[in-house]
Amino acid sequence: MIEIYAHEFKLASETLAAKMLSGEIKAGSAYFQAVLPLLDLLQEVCPEQSEFSAWLAEYFHLDGNLRRAGEQYKRTLELAPPQPLEEREIRFIRKFCPMLLTTPLECFPLKDVVAVHHPTLPLIGYHLFWEDDYDFPDDYEPCDHEEIWVEYDLHSEAVTNVLTFFHSSVIESQAAVQEAHENDGRPIIRIEWGKHGSLLKGWEDLVIPMKEVTAMEWLQETFEQLKIGGRVPDHPLKRHWPKGFEGDFEDFTNFSVPVDPLQFLDQKPLLFKSLWVNAIIYTEGLLYNFHPKMEWPQRFQRI
Repeated sequence: MIEIYAHEFKLASETLAAKMLSGEIKAGSAYFQAVLPLLDLLQEVCPEQSEFSAWLAEYFHLDGNLRRAGEQYKRTLELAPPQPLEEREIRFIRKFCPMLLTTPLECFPLKDVVAVHHPTLPLIGYHLFWEDDYDFPDDYEPCDHEEIWVEYDLHSEAVTNVLTFFHSSVIESQAAVQEAHENDGRPIIRIEWGKHGSLLKGWEDLVIPMKEVTAMEWLQETFEQLKIGGRVPDHPLKRHWPKGFEGDFEDFTNFSVPVDPLQFLDQKPLLFKSLWVNAIIYTEGLLYNFHPKMEWPQRFQRI
Protein backbone atom coordinates (compact mmCIF):
# COMPACT_ATOMS: atom_id res chain seq x y z
CA MET A 1 0.00 0.00 0.00
CA ILE A 2 2.88 2.39 0.65
CA GLU A 3 3.48 2.82 -3.08
CA ILE A 4 -0.19 3.72 -3.60
CA TYR A 5 -0.11 6.23 -0.74
CA ALA A 6 3.11 7.81 -2.02
CA HIS A 7 1.66 8.14 -5.53
CA GLU A 8 -1.60 9.62 -4.25
CA PHE A 9 0.26 12.06 -2.02
CA LYS A 10 2.29 13.21 -5.03
CA LEU A 11 -0.92 13.78 -6.99
CA ALA A 12 -2.45 15.70 -4.08
CA SER A 13 0.66 17.89 -3.83
CA GLU A 14 0.62 18.60 -7.57
CA THR A 15 -3.06 19.53 -7.40
CA LEU A 16 -2.42 21.86 -4.46
CA ALA A 17 0.50 23.51 -6.29
CA ALA A 18 -1.61 23.99 -9.43
CA LYS A 19 -4.43 25.59 -7.41
CA MET A 20 -1.95 27.97 -5.76
CA LEU A 21 -0.37 28.97 -9.07
CA SER A 22 -3.81 29.62 -10.55
CA GLY A 23 -4.77 31.80 -7.59
CA GLU A 24 -7.64 29.55 -6.50
CA ILE A 25 -5.81 28.91 -3.23
CA LYS A 26 -4.04 31.87 -1.63
CA ALA A 27 -0.84 31.60 0.38
CA GLY A 28 -2.50 32.40 3.68
CA SER A 29 -3.26 30.84 7.02
CA ALA A 30 -5.21 27.86 5.61
CA TYR A 31 -2.24 26.91 3.43
CA PHE A 32 0.27 27.43 6.24
CA GLN A 33 -1.77 25.25 8.58
CA ALA A 34 -1.91 22.50 5.92
CA VAL A 35 1.86 22.53 5.38
CA LEU A 36 2.97 22.71 9.02
CA PRO A 37 2.25 19.03 9.91
CA LEU A 38 4.16 17.87 6.82
CA LEU A 39 7.24 19.90 7.76
CA ASP A 40 6.90 18.78 11.37
CA LEU A 41 6.98 15.14 10.23
CA LEU A 42 9.95 15.72 7.92
CA GLN A 43 11.80 17.43 10.74
CA GLU A 44 11.14 14.39 12.94
CA VAL A 45 12.40 11.83 10.39
CA CYS A 46 15.28 14.02 9.10
CA PRO A 47 16.42 15.75 12.32
CA GLU A 48 19.83 16.64 10.89
CA GLN A 49 18.47 18.68 7.93
CA SER A 50 18.26 22.33 8.91
CA GLU A 51 16.08 23.35 5.96
CA PHE A 52 13.00 21.65 7.40
CA SER A 53 13.36 23.59 10.65
CA ALA A 54 13.98 26.79 8.71
CA TRP A 55 10.90 26.32 6.52
CA LEU A 56 8.78 25.34 9.54
CA ALA A 57 9.93 28.51 11.31
CA GLU A 58 9.11 30.62 8.26
CA TYR A 59 5.56 29.25 8.03
CA PHE A 60 4.97 29.82 11.75
CA HIS A 61 6.37 33.32 11.29
CA LEU A 62 4.15 34.08 8.28
CA ASP A 63 1.12 32.78 10.18
CA GLY A 64 1.84 35.10 13.11
CA ASN A 65 2.84 32.40 15.61
CA LEU A 66 5.96 34.21 16.75
CA ARG A 67 6.84 32.07 19.78
CA ARG A 68 6.76 28.84 17.76
CA ALA A 69 8.67 30.57 14.97
CA GLY A 70 11.36 31.58 17.45
CA GLU A 71 11.69 28.02 18.73
CA GLN A 72 12.22 26.71 15.21
CA TYR A 73 14.61 29.49 14.21
CA LYS A 74 16.68 28.64 17.29
CA ARG A 75 16.67 24.96 16.30
CA THR A 76 17.71 25.90 12.76
CA LEU A 77 20.78 27.72 14.03
CA GLU A 78 21.65 24.83 16.33
CA LEU A 79 21.69 22.55 13.28
CA ALA A 80 23.54 25.07 11.09
CA PRO A 81 25.36 27.47 13.42
CA PRO A 82 26.28 30.93 12.13
CA GLN A 83 29.98 31.30 11.38
CA PRO A 84 32.36 34.03 12.56
CA LEU A 85 33.04 36.65 9.93
CA GLU A 86 36.57 36.91 8.61
CA GLU A 87 38.19 40.33 8.61
CA ARG A 88 38.18 40.48 4.81
CA GLU A 89 34.46 39.63 4.75
CA ILE A 90 33.74 42.53 7.09
CA ARG A 91 35.81 44.72 4.77
CA PHE A 92 33.81 43.50 1.77
CA ILE A 93 30.51 44.17 3.56
CA ARG A 94 31.59 47.77 4.06
CA LYS A 95 33.21 48.14 0.62
CA PHE A 96 30.13 46.96 -1.29
CA CYS A 97 27.45 48.46 0.95
CA PRO A 98 24.82 50.00 -1.35
CA MET A 99 23.97 53.70 -1.34
CA LEU A 100 20.23 54.42 -1.37
CA LEU A 101 18.41 57.22 -3.16
CA THR A 102 14.90 58.05 -1.94
CA THR A 103 12.46 60.64 -3.24
CA PRO A 104 12.22 64.02 -1.45
CA LEU A 105 8.64 63.13 -0.41
CA GLU A 106 9.49 59.75 1.20
CA CYS A 107 7.34 59.44 4.34
CA PHE A 108 9.05 56.54 6.19
CA PRO A 109 12.61 56.60 7.55
CA LEU A 110 15.02 53.69 7.43
CA LYS A 111 15.06 52.00 10.88
CA ASP A 112 17.76 49.33 10.68
CA VAL A 113 20.17 47.60 8.31
CA VAL A 114 21.38 44.01 8.67
CA ALA A 115 24.20 42.63 6.49
CA VAL A 116 24.60 38.86 6.12
CA HIS A 117 27.49 37.24 4.26
CA HIS A 118 26.82 33.88 2.62
CA PRO A 119 28.78 31.05 4.32
CA THR A 120 30.26 29.62 1.10
CA LEU A 121 29.71 32.14 -1.72
CA PRO A 122 31.11 35.64 -2.38
CA LEU A 123 27.63 37.04 -1.82
CA ILE A 124 26.31 39.59 0.68
CA GLY A 125 22.69 40.29 1.57
CA TYR A 126 21.79 43.77 2.78
CA HIS A 127 18.46 43.77 4.59
CA LEU A 128 16.71 47.12 4.92
CA PHE A 129 14.00 47.73 7.51
CA TRP A 130 11.90 50.82 6.81
CA GLU A 131 9.45 52.19 9.35
CA ASP A 132 6.43 50.81 7.45
CA ASP A 133 4.86 50.03 4.07
CA TYR A 134 2.23 52.56 2.94
CA ASP A 135 -0.06 49.76 1.70
CA PHE A 136 0.16 47.59 4.84
CA PRO A 137 -0.57 49.43 8.08
CA ASP A 138 -2.58 46.36 9.15
CA ASP A 139 -0.05 43.53 8.84
CA TYR A 140 1.15 43.63 12.47
CA GLU A 141 4.72 44.05 11.23
CA PRO A 142 6.21 47.34 12.48
CA CYS A 143 8.55 47.66 9.50
CA ASP A 144 8.94 47.00 5.78
CA HIS A 145 11.65 44.42 5.02
CA GLU A 146 13.52 44.85 1.70
CA GLU A 147 16.56 43.00 0.31
CA ILE A 148 19.60 43.80 -1.83
CA TRP A 149 22.27 41.26 -2.77
CA VAL A 150 25.77 42.01 -4.02
CA GLU A 151 27.96 39.35 -5.64
CA TYR A 152 31.69 40.01 -5.94
CA ASP A 153 34.89 38.48 -7.25
CA LEU A 154 37.31 37.39 -4.52
CA HIS A 155 40.43 38.03 -6.62
CA SER A 156 39.63 41.34 -8.29
CA GLU A 157 37.54 42.50 -5.30
CA ALA A 158 34.99 43.96 -7.70
CA VAL A 159 31.21 43.72 -7.87
CA THR A 160 30.01 41.12 -10.40
CA ASN A 161 26.23 41.35 -9.90
CA VAL A 162 23.62 43.43 -8.09
CA LEU A 163 20.18 41.99 -7.36
CA THR A 164 17.15 43.11 -5.39
CA PHE A 165 13.88 41.53 -4.27
CA PHE A 166 11.35 43.74 -6.05
CA HIS A 167 7.75 42.93 -5.07
CA SER A 168 8.31 39.16 -4.85
CA SER A 169 10.60 38.91 -7.90
CA VAL A 170 14.38 39.06 -8.12
CA ILE A 171 15.68 41.69 -10.54
CA GLU A 172 19.29 42.24 -11.60
CA SER A 173 21.14 44.68 -13.83
CA GLN A 174 24.59 44.80 -15.37
CA ALA A 175 24.14 48.57 -15.63
CA ALA A 176 24.02 48.54 -11.82
CA VAL A 177 27.32 46.63 -11.77
CA GLN A 178 28.98 49.27 -13.93
CA GLU A 179 27.50 52.01 -11.76
CA ALA A 180 28.98 50.32 -8.69
CA HIS A 181 32.40 50.23 -10.37
CA GLU A 182 32.08 53.96 -10.97
CA ASN A 183 31.10 54.53 -7.33
CA ASP A 184 34.10 52.89 -5.61
CA GLY A 185 32.35 49.53 -5.48
CA ARG A 186 29.10 50.71 -3.90
CA PRO A 187 25.91 49.99 -5.88
CA ILE A 188 23.28 52.73 -6.06
CA ILE A 189 19.68 51.70 -5.35
CA ARG A 190 16.61 53.81 -6.10
CA ILE A 191 13.86 53.45 -3.50
CA GLU A 192 10.16 53.51 -4.42
CA TRP A 193 8.10 55.98 -2.40
CA GLY A 194 6.18 54.51 0.53
CA LYS A 195 6.61 50.87 -0.55
CA HIS A 196 10.42 50.79 -0.87
CA GLY A 197 10.79 48.58 -3.90
CA SER A 198 14.54 48.60 -4.61
CA LEU A 199 15.27 49.67 -8.18
CA LEU A 200 18.52 49.28 -10.12
CA LYS A 201 20.27 51.39 -12.73
CA GLY A 202 18.37 51.01 -16.00
CA TRP A 203 15.16 50.21 -14.12
CA GLU A 204 13.00 51.94 -16.72
CA ASP A 205 13.52 49.09 -19.20
CA LEU A 206 13.94 46.17 -16.80
CA VAL A 207 11.32 43.44 -17.22
CA ILE A 208 10.20 42.00 -13.89
CA PRO A 209 10.50 38.18 -14.00
CA MET A 210 7.25 36.19 -13.79
CA LYS A 211 5.23 39.41 -14.04
CA GLU A 212 6.25 40.23 -17.62
CA VAL A 213 5.90 43.99 -17.17
CA THR A 214 8.63 46.60 -17.04
CA ALA A 215 9.49 48.30 -13.79
CA MET A 216 8.34 51.55 -15.43
CA GLU A 217 4.89 50.08 -16.07
CA TRP A 218 4.79 48.71 -12.52
CA LEU A 219 5.68 52.09 -11.02
CA GLN A 220 3.14 53.94 -13.17
CA GLU A 221 0.36 51.65 -11.94
CA THR A 222 1.58 51.89 -8.33
CA PHE A 223 1.76 55.69 -8.60
CA GLU A 224 -1.90 55.86 -9.66
CA GLN A 225 -2.93 53.68 -6.69
CA LEU A 226 -0.86 55.61 -4.16
CA LYS A 227 -2.23 58.94 -5.39
CA ILE A 228 -5.64 57.90 -4.02
CA GLY A 229 -4.43 56.40 -0.76
CA GLY A 230 -3.22 52.93 -1.68
CA ARG A 231 -4.64 49.60 -0.56
CA VAL A 232 -6.58 50.71 2.56
CA PRO A 233 -6.89 54.50 2.30
CA ASP A 234 -9.20 54.90 5.31
CA HIS A 235 -7.43 52.60 7.75
CA PRO A 236 -7.17 54.32 11.17
CA LEU A 237 -3.46 53.52 11.50
CA LYS A 238 -2.88 55.70 8.41
CA ARG A 239 -4.48 58.80 9.93
CA HIS A 240 -1.09 60.46 10.55
CA TRP A 241 0.36 59.41 7.19
CA PRO A 242 0.02 61.36 3.94
CA LYS A 243 -3.44 60.93 2.39
CA GLY A 244 -1.67 59.75 -0.76
CA PHE A 245 1.34 60.60 -2.86
CA GLU A 246 1.19 64.38 -3.23
CA GLY A 247 3.26 64.96 -6.37
CA ASP A 248 3.23 63.96 -10.01
CA PHE A 249 4.97 60.98 -11.62
CA GLU A 250 8.14 63.02 -12.11
CA ASP A 251 8.22 63.58 -8.34
CA PHE A 252 7.48 59.88 -7.78
CA THR A 253 10.60 58.93 -9.75
CA ASN A 254 12.83 61.74 -8.46
CA PHE A 255 15.41 59.57 -6.71
CA SER A 256 17.67 62.31 -5.39
CA VAL A 257 17.90 62.09 -1.58
CA PRO A 258 20.83 59.94 -0.37
CA VAL A 259 20.45 57.57 2.57
CA ASP A 260 23.62 55.74 3.56
CA PRO A 261 23.11 52.26 5.13
CA LEU A 262 26.79 52.21 6.06
CA GLN A 263 26.09 54.79 8.72
CA PHE A 264 23.55 52.42 10.26
CA LEU A 265 26.05 49.53 10.20
CA ASP A 266 28.66 51.78 11.84
CA GLN A 267 26.27 52.73 14.65
CA LYS A 268 24.78 49.25 15.07
CA PRO A 269 27.01 46.62 13.43
CA LEU A 270 24.43 43.94 12.70
CA LEU A 271 26.86 41.84 10.67
CA PHE A 272 26.47 38.06 10.36
CA LYS A 273 27.51 35.02 8.34
CA SER A 274 24.79 32.42 7.97
CA LEU A 275 22.83 30.43 5.42
CA TRP A 276 19.58 30.97 7.32
CA VAL A 277 19.08 34.72 7.21
CA ASN A 278 15.57 34.97 8.70
CA ALA A 279 16.73 32.86 11.63
CA ILE A 280 19.76 35.01 12.38
CA ILE A 281 17.82 38.28 12.08
CA TYR A 282 15.02 36.92 14.28
CA THR A 283 17.24 35.54 17.04
CA GLU A 284 20.25 37.88 17.02
CA GLY A 285 19.34 40.94 14.98
CA LEU A 286 16.09 42.81 15.61
CA LEU A 287 13.96 43.39 18.69
CA TYR A 288 10.74 43.75 16.66
CA ASN A 289 8.77 41.57 14.27
CA PHE A 290 9.42 41.65 10.53
CA HIS A 291 8.18 39.89 7.42
CA PRO A 292 10.41 36.88 6.58
CA LYS A 293 11.70 36.89 3.02
CA MET A 294 13.89 34.61 0.95
CA GLU A 295 17.41 34.28 2.28
CA TRP A 296 19.28 34.28 -1.02
CA PRO A 297 18.36 34.98 -4.68
CA GLN A 298 19.06 31.36 -5.70
CA ARG A 299 15.78 30.39 -4.03
CA PHE A 300 13.92 32.47 -6.63
CA GLN A 301 16.23 31.59 -9.51
CA ARG A 302 15.63 27.85 -9.03
CA ILE A 303 12.04 28.27 -10.27
